[in-house]
Amino acid sequence: MAAPLDVNIEHLNGSWVLNKALSSESDPILKLQKVSWLIRKAFSFATIYIQILQYPIKEKESSEPSTKIDFIQTASAGLAGSKEERILDWAKYDHTDYFFGTVKGQSQFIYGAPAKDGTMRPEFELQTDTTSAEIKQFLRGEIELDWSKSPGFLVEAQDEPVEGETRGCWVHTFERNEKLGWTAEQIWGFEMIGELRYFSRRVVVMTTKGQYLCGRIVFDIVGLE
Repeated sequence: MAAPLDVNIEHLNGSWVLNKALSSESDPILKLQKVSWLIRKAFSFATIYIQILQYPIKEKESSEPSTKIDFIQTASAGLAGSKEERILDWAKYDHTDYFFGTVKGQSQFIYGAPAKDGTMRPEFELQTDTTSAEIKQFLRGEIELDWSKSPGFLVEAQDEPVEGETRGCWVHTFERNEKLGWTAEQIWGFEMIGELRYFSRRVVVMTTKGQYLCGRIVFDIVGLE
């Protein structure tokens, strides 16, 4: 199910299901992240359910307001559940689960800046260690997986406009698994796929050997909180 307009990157609370038909093939990316064959196989057969809880918190050190997003994942096909917690303050946090092992992750809200063609796109400092310009272009939504031009992410009004103007709002995340030798960088937002609006994550996974894959993860909303 496509997402209604009152569900946006600052208000993701609800029940979601991974839309495998619209998402990139998962197995090559998970293999690059050294996820075991058994887990990858179970994932390929499973229906993935995500409960998202998004709420305000205060940063521990500064007491400044921030946002936390919890992803509670359950699945069919005997795949164990997991919980992913993100605080959008760009501090580094450790997280361990059976799927990806131990990673150190960062998350933040980001806003838009005009691309060369004048279109407003997410602006961020790329963390992935690469000289490939196409990686950032893909994450920003400038190009598709085949490098063709893309309409990209929707530019939607944020709760508090930056400098009095609508520049859009997205989430930028970066994870590093030191033991397994990979990084994953993502931009989250909403995209029109066909005629429908979906919550999507554009992702690039890169190994320490320089191998990388890009993909898009798309979710259906099935219930509002």
